[in-house]
Amino acid sequence: MKWEEYQNHEWILYKNREKTNIECPECGALIWRRTDVVLTSYPPQFHYECDACGWKGTGY
Repeated sequence: MKWEEYQNHEWILYKNREKTNIECPECGALIWRRTDVVLTSYPPQFHYECDACGWKGTGY
């Protein structure tokens, strides 16, 4: 497998995130929480993203 093929695999999109039961504030679809990034605020926050509309945000 070439590097370009590896990068284009769909499973990579889901490797470092988990689906939540939180609705997107823009479109209402369920959003994902990134598990590979933790913001070093107090308390810690996470990145959230919506595949349906592209919305992104941070929260606890």
